[in-house]
Amino acid sequence: MLVWASCVLGGDVLGTLTIGGGYLDNPLGIAREQSAGYTSQILRLSALQHRETDSFKLGYEFAASQFGNGTELGSLRHGLGWEWLRLAADKRGQLGLGLQYALRDYQDAYEYYDHHDLNFYAAWKTYPRPDVMIRATGTFRNRRYPDLPEESFLEPRVRLEGKRFFANRTTIGLALDLGWKKFYDSAASRVWETPNLPSTSQLAARLNISRGLGERVGLRTWAEGRFSLEGFPHYVGDDVYDSPLLDFYAHEGVDALAAFKWLSPMLFWLETGFAYGDHDYGDLLFATDAGGAARQDTVRDYFLGITRSFKAAGSLASLKVQGGWRDQGSTLETYNYTGAFFSSALEYSF
Repeated sequence: MLVWASCVLGGDVLGTLTIGGGYLDNPLGIAREQSAGYTSQILRLSALQHRETDSFKLGYEFAASQFGNGTELGSLRHGLGWEWLRLAADKRGQLGLGLQYALRDYQDAYEYYDHHDLNFYAAWKTYPRPDVMIRATGTFRNRRYPDLPEESFLEPRVRLEGKRFFANRTTIGLALDLGWKKFYDSAASRVWETPNLPSTSQLAARLNISRGLGERVGLRTWAEGRFSLEGFPHYVGDDVYDSPLLDFYAHEGVDALAAFKWLSPMLFWLETGFAYGDHDYGDLLFATDAGGAARQDTVRDYFLGITRSFKAAGSLASLKVQGGWRDQGSTLETYNYTGAFFSSALEYSF
């Protein structure tokens, strides 16, 4: 299909192949679980056509992962999408639209969570001054779980972002995110016993600051606050505490990161840093031996990463390796754990 599109559009077919692997002490994010190694593969192909101010892209993405130690967390994902970009006449901004259909299939134990996605985005970016960037992005997702209709949802999101670039190698940015998730199947009302179709929404604000201390040294840091506008849907019954699949809508709180980056004489980037999160799950209750209990987590990540770009067979390739340690404290013993994580990926463009 991509070769046919490239002939019709008169463009080129480009691609990126990424092969990776890693290790997680707590792949599900709970205590007393089996650690697991994993491998991953991502293939992206795209047919491109460029005009004076417009460009079109038809793209396909394949992603796969395999987990060891009997965890059965592996999955396959296929996505097919189309994208249009228009460059402003003064070349100080651009407008973009995109549409993608994707499906994800999990291995045996988790096949109930197989789902289909229809994603749409519209983005606008401009530079009113050479040292100021403004960007607005709207996205819409329709996710359908064929075997778990109560999990199916619609999710519109809006993101506004501004950046200011200074002559002393400093960049300051502020981003605002507003998201709303609506569970649209009537099964959701029956499962969680709500009078209307359940929904949840959240507002997030992030401040980014980065500073170059020279040609080879830099610092970056960000802090984000999340605020729930609607509580996460959930059900409480006799020894039953249920909710939709947990994601960032389920908690509010603060997250932050600080990292130091250095370009070594061997031309690889080394980055080390620390991330912190304080997550409050609000009215959600989780099952314990004593009944339902509230949950609040404190997460600390310590990480070290290396990135090296190089030429291979006339094309660009990069190697990324990262390892670290997670220390998660929780009011619930199930989510109180410490463990290591490691990942590596070799990416080749052609």
